[in-house]
Amino acid sequence: MAIVSISRIQIRRGRKNAGSGLPQLAGGELGWAVDTQELFIGNGAVSEGAPAVGNSKVLTEHDNLFELSDQYTYRDGSNIQTGVEPATPIKRTLQARLDDTVSVKSFGATGDGTTDDTASLQRAIDELFLPWSSSQDADNYKKRITLLIPAGLYSISNSIKLPPYANLIGDGSGKTVITQTGAFPVFETINGEGIAAQTTSINQATNITLSGMTLESNTTHPGLKLASCKDSSFTDIHVKGPWVQSQGAAIEATQVGILLEATSTPVTSKNNSFNKITVSGFSYAVLSNHDVQMNNFNNSTVEGCGYGVVFGKDTVLGQIAQATGPINNSISNSKFADINLQALWIKEGVGNISSSNTFSKVGNDAGLDSAPVHSVIKFEKNGNTSKHDYFTRTGSMIRSFVGSVPYIAEIEGSFTGEFAFTTKFSIGQLNAYTNFIRLPADTNKTIQVDYQYKATQDTGMRKGTLTIIIDKVNNTSHISDSYDHQGNNADLLNFTTQLTDQDTDANFETLVVQAINNVPQANELADVTIQIRNIS
Repeated sequence: MAIVSISRIQIRRGRKNAGSGLPQLAGGELGWAVDTQELFIGNGAVSEGAPAVGNSKVLTEHDNLFELSDQYTYRDGSNIQTGVEPATPIKRTLQARLDDTVSVKSFGATGDGTTDDTASLQRAIDELFLPWSSSQDADNYKKRITLLIPAGLYSISNSIKLPPYANLIGDGSGKTVITQTGAFPVFETINGEGIAAQTTSINQATNITLSGMTLESNTTHPGLKLASCKDSSFTDIHVKGPWVQSQGAAIEATQVGILLEATSTPVTSKNNSFNKITVSGFSYAVLSNHDVQMNNFNNSTVEGCGYGVVFGKDTVLGQIAQATGPINNSISNSKFADINLQALWIKEGVGNISSSNTFSKVGNDAGLDSAPVHSVIKFEKNGNTSKHDYFTRTGSMIRSFVGSVPYIAEIEGSFTGEFAFTTKFSIGQLNAYTNFIRLPADTNKTIQVDYQYKATQDTGMRKGTLTIIIDKVNNTSHISDSYDHQGNNADLLNFTTQLTDQDTDANFETLVVQAINNVPQANELADVTIQIRNIS
């Protein structure tokens, strides 16, 4: 039978916070608190099977679930006990549990690529990390929480300011992307007062963590500007710029991937760690003219830039924050590729180290390693070091005797270090001095070359070290050979050197090592392995 009308069901109602308050309801009876907009139902008697006499609250649209959800226990029901006693596990509200992490989405950031997220990102940073205090108490430590920036494209119309202890974590470079739409740095550090001026060793930017994101600069301004920033960590960051590599591409003075600055010599950018950083598309990948110190770049990549790391290019010693230039910084286990000019240029500053890096197609003005134009590393100041660096140029130039291409040095200037280059080739019977290898002769230097010789037609074996001294003042060279040998005819190999001017510009820039090998077997093809061990 169809129902055509329903009689009105009346339930008990009244005020919870007036008079005698909420009464004991009968079992199954409903009661509505009009003042608090809450609904209750009577439990019923214990004799009826109710666990307890009283009223149970019925959830409605007016209830705050976070206030009611106060029974969260870590891995509840597992063998893990969170309380001191098994009977007293630690319980937390859902609100407290969710507040353990915070996202920029909670401050209005969208990451949709079209909305201007500047205000939302900056508000999130300011609310969490400002006001700043140097006191080491619990309240200040609690402010150093992690701010999550989920994957997305965040468009900004002004630079994002990073105060001390800012801790920003994205979902990964190439996933979380911050893109700039105006002439300003993408991210820049500020002091604890929220400004860049009046920075001291007490309020300077410090202990900043930035990881898992791409900073995209579309102008001639820095991607990441670190002003007097110390003891901070930057990991899995891609700093991406608009510079496009081509032959003779213009170098913009302000187009810098990572800019390191200092307020003064004591208040400087120091002890910062850069790991898994990629910098691409900038005139200068990394630049500093100030007294920055002990910054470490490791396991990073610089590609498609005009210069790689440049220290002291415009340093004027004696000015504020320019007493020494950059000192004691290191670049290690990193890759430099497709760099028009130098991958590392140090004009001012000492104690800087390049170690176990790989340099491919660097200093060729967008050309090949077989046509070098500039050095790969340039030291204008004594006291800087290259250790175990590998240059693909060496393989292209060391045995290249065709044409008149000069051997532009991998490392220009005075330094002490060791190359990480080994090659193997064959030589036969040489009845006259014949070209053996080429080496750079850009300045006065001593070169040591280890070699091993193993005859294929005879029993001769030989191991030795060539020590070559280059005198650029008189355009002369001297070679000595210290070796041990065994078997037949291994002592018939001899060497000589000469400086040559490959491009006829009156600069004898290339050293040619020649060999004579008067073995009796015309069909000899001895295996020779050489390693450039030291150039100073």
